[in-house]
Amino acid sequence: MKSLKPVLLFASILFAMPSSLPQAWANDDLNSDYQGKVLTLRHFYEGKRLVFHTDGSLAGRADVGPWTVDGQIFIQTIAVKGRQLQIRGRRVCLVFDSRKEPPRDVLEWLKESNADDRNKREGAFWAKDVDIAIYLDSKNPDEAALKAAMNAVFLAPGESMSDIVPDIWRGYFEKEGGGLRKSSYSGVVYTFKKGEISPPRRISGQEPEFSEDARIAKYQGTMVISLVIDPSGTATDLAIVTPLGLGLDEKAVEAVRAWKFEPGIKDGHPVAVKTMVEVDFHLY
Repeated sequence: MKSLKPVLLFASILFAMPSSLPQAWANDDLNSDYQGKVLTLRHFYEGKRLVFHTDGSLAGRADVGPWTVDGQIFIQTIAVKGRQLQIRGRRVCLVFDSRKEPPRDVLEWLKESNADDRNKREGAFWAKDVDIAIYLDSKNPDEAALKAAMNAVFLAPGESMSDIVPDIWRGYFEKEGGGLRKSSYSGVVYTFKKGEISPPRRISGQEPEFSEDARIAKYQGTMVISLVIDPSGTATDLAIVTPLGLGLDEKAVEAVRAWKFEPGIKDGHPVAVKTMVEVDFHLY
């Protein structure tokens, strides 16, 4: 019987191991799958701390911001703790610069600046940290449960941004994917033809305000909006064609939607006309 003692001792050690061991294994897999990657929230909630139920619904209340400011998270740490999946990350604020490249982190754009206050501006965006907690159904979830919880809160691989962005952005992403945006205007729409249809003309409306993040970054430029001016001179069916990012696009749409136009005229009668509007953002 003496020869059995080491075996019995080893068995007792295994049974005495803490119940958190499965969580340790889960955390290794989570770090491998998500740490150091940029994920997109299904809903672009603002705030420094967000708590979600397992099905992806928000526990509590939070405002929704522009996806280019509040939509993407760089995952720094991720771990199962108790019955929560806890994530710490940094908001990735995006710009579409004049090179017509895919959007990129404003911190990359700021690296190219020679401004004296560049470090201060960079610091403001490095400080955009966020803590996210997702409630789990058990303390020791399996891989499928963890992925389901993550996919309920974040966009899953292969899913299109056009499924989650506001209507004003869908045309942009559908065009990027080779699709064609459907107009939300139900009536007959004309395009400007010299000698046949007079172009709409803006007669009133305020210029858009800068977003706070664009002001901090000192980021400026020109973006383009597609819209339909209906016979009453109201801007409808607005869609972003050439974006800027950092929340400027939403500011532009908000302002243009409130503008009043003199409608296009065909055969002496006002008609709906599709047109493009350039919106300039410049700091003076």
